[in-house]
Amino acid sequence: MPTEAGRESGRPDGRVGEWISVLKRVCGMPDYAGYQAHMAERHPGGAVLSEREFFDQQLNTRYGNGASRCC
Repeated sequence: MPTEAGRESGRPDGRVGEWISVLKRVCGMPDYAGYQAHMAERHPGGAVLSEREFFDQQLNTRYGNGASRCC
């Protein structure tokens, strides 16, 4: 059963949220909620990027020198 916080944020939680997170990682999509959970667990008190900063960093990491192409 979803928690009140899950309903308020509009984000799925529980098993559905876990599967969505896994699918995002498999597809190479950045997972901001996963990043936040990692930071809270592994780096408590550390600076956390805003959602925009996080996605900008992910895009720069993946396509830093422009999109890779074979042709």
